[in-house]
Amino acid sequence: MDSKELLSNDNTKSSKIDEEARQEYKKSTEQIRADMEEQKKNAIGDEKAIFELLELRRKNRISYRRSNVFYEDVPKDHLHHQTYEQRLAKAAQLNGCGFKEAKPFKKPFSSREHHGTDNHIGWCDGQIVGIRRAPFWGGFCFLWFILCVYMLFFSVVNVVFFWEFSYAYLIPVSILGPMAVHKVWEWGAWIDKIEFNRHTGLVRMPFSFLRRRFYVPIEDIELCEGPVVQAARGGGEMATGSLVLTKYPKRYWFRPTITVFGGMEQEHWASIVRFMDISEPIDMDVHATIEEHFKKDKNAMGTGPFPESMKKYLDAEDKQINRFEVW
Repeated sequence: MDSKELLSNDNTKSSKIDEEARQEYKKSTEQIRADMEEQKKNAIGDEKAIFELLELRRKNRISYRRSNVFYEDVPKDHLHHQTYEQRLAKAAQLNGCGFKEAKPFKKPFSSREHHGTDNHIGWCDGQIVGIRRAPFWGGFCFLWFILCVYMLFFSVVNVVFFWEFSYAYLIPVSILGPMAVHKVWEWGAWIDKIEFNRHTGLVRMPFSFLRRRFYVPIEDIELCEGPVVQAARGGGEMATGSLVLTKYPKRYWFRPTITVFGGMEQEHWASIVRFMDISEPIDMDVHATIEEHFKKDKNAMGTGPFPESMKKYLDAEDKQINRFEVW
C-alpha cells in the first residue's frame, strides 16, 4: 500500500471520528436543552423567577442584535490612552510630590498573568473597581458595635438581677446603637476602599491615621500573597495578601503596604490587572456587577451616581448591557 492510500485511509478515519464527535455533541446539546425545559416547566417560587429572568435577558439580547445596537461602535474617548510615564507624571501632580523607588521586597510577588476562568473582581461600575482594605473605618465602627452590646448586657444584668434601674436608659440606646453604627459604617465605607480607575489608569490608595490618599499607576503595584488562614475544626479558610508598592510618594519615609480585607489571591489580582488594561474590553464576568450598579444608580465607591461614560453600554429601560463589547 503506497503513501497516497495510507493518507486517504487516515483522512477517511479522521472524517468519521469528526462526524461521530459532531453527532455526540448535538445529542448532548439537545439533552441539556430538554433537561432545562423540564426544569423550567417544574420550577416554582424563586427558581421559577430565575428562569423567567434568564428568558427575559435572552429575549433582550436577541432584540439588541436585531436592532444592530449590539455591534455598533461607540467612542472610547473616556479611556486615558496615555503611556506609563504620562500617568506617573499625572499621579505626581495629583499627589503634590514626585515618586521614589522602593527597596526590593523580601518576598516574591504574585504573577500578573491570568490563567484561570474566573474574572469576577468585586464592586465594579465599569470605570472603577473598589476593593476594601483591612479594617480602618470598619474596625472603628465594629468597636462601637461591641460597646453597644456591652451596654445592653450591663443594663439588662443590673435590671434583672439587682433591680437597679438607674442604667435602664441604656437598653434602648444599646438596641438602637447598632443600627446607627451600621448607617455610619455605610456612610463612610468608601474610606476603606482602594480605587482602581480604568479610565485614568491610576489607583487611589485609602486614608490611614498618618497618611492621606494618594495616586499611583497600576504598574507600580504588586500583590504579595500571605499564608492561608484556616478556621478551627475545619470550619473554612481565608487567603491573606497585601498590595506592595514598587514606587511611592517622596513625602513618605517608609513604603506604604496595604493589607486587603479578606485577603486576595493571584487570580483575583490578575483579574483586576486585566480590568485596568485598556487594550482589551471588560470581561463578561464583570457585566453583572456593572448592571447592578446601574440599577442602583451608584458608582463602585458608593459616593455618587453611576458614571455617565458607561451609560452608553446599557439599555435605559431593561437595565441590561446591550453591547457586544464593553470598554
